[in-house]
Amino acid sequence: MAQPVLVKNLAIGEGQPKIAVPLTAPTLSGLEEALDQLAECPCDLVEWRADCYGPIREPGSWKAPLALFRERIPHLPLLFTIRTAAEGGNLAISTEAYVQLLEEAMDSGAMDLADVELSRGSQVMERLVDRAHRKGIKVVGSCHDFQKTPSREALVRTLCAMQDLGCDLAKYAVMPQTEQDVLTLLAATLEMKEEHPRTPVITMSMGAMGAVTRIGGGRFGSAVTFATAGPASAPGQLPADLLAQVLPRV
Repeated sequence: MAQPVLVKNLAIGEGQPKIAVPLTAPTLSGLEEALDQLAECPCDLVEWRADCYGPIREPGSWKAPLALFRERIPHLPLLFTIRTAAEGGNLAISTEAYVQLLEEAMDSGAMDLADVELSRGSQVMERLVDRAHRKGIKVVGSCHDFQKTPSREALVRTLCAMQDLGCDLAKYAVMPQTEQDVLTLLAATLEMKEEHPRTPVITMSMGAMGAVTRIGGGRFGSAVTFATAGPASAPGQLPADLLAQVLPRV
């Protein structure tokens, strides 16, 4: 079994899957409203989808939101994510600009975890993992396929690659085309748990067909499930209050 990743008082990879709520508002006032909603929501950690933030291309624009989060939710671990257009996000950005933005935000020390996309290349991931770890930040290596579900072997190979590159958690989100695709994702998750437990993993099958993985993925080894307290950041996310009621204990 993988050793849990400790972030503040949260042990990710231990016990029930942790509920992460993404914040996707495009303005600072919208983020303030989202935090008001979050106060009444069962939530273990918060993901700021900074690619959804309107001014994010402006230098230093991430400072005010990160300061807001530190003021309003200092007790919750914060995951900083720039989901690029290449992986289904809202920001079309060059690799150079992506690295610069992440490094500047990491250097602020105002986050607990950082999402790093594998699609930017292994050298970029190694560089950003090193930068994050020097700042005391954990890294969620991530990979997304909004078109299909790769084979079980390919899923496992990619998750292991992120472990090899030093990520503290390895995440893979896929889109199912058939019910068998959902089983493929769960089989790969279980294989990681049983045969490659160097780090916790986070997996999900997106859309309505894959919603079962957001509820039952923890039984197979997925350490985090993403849920809503407002707009969804990916297809198939369920409301956090509902998810908290139905998550099976593991």
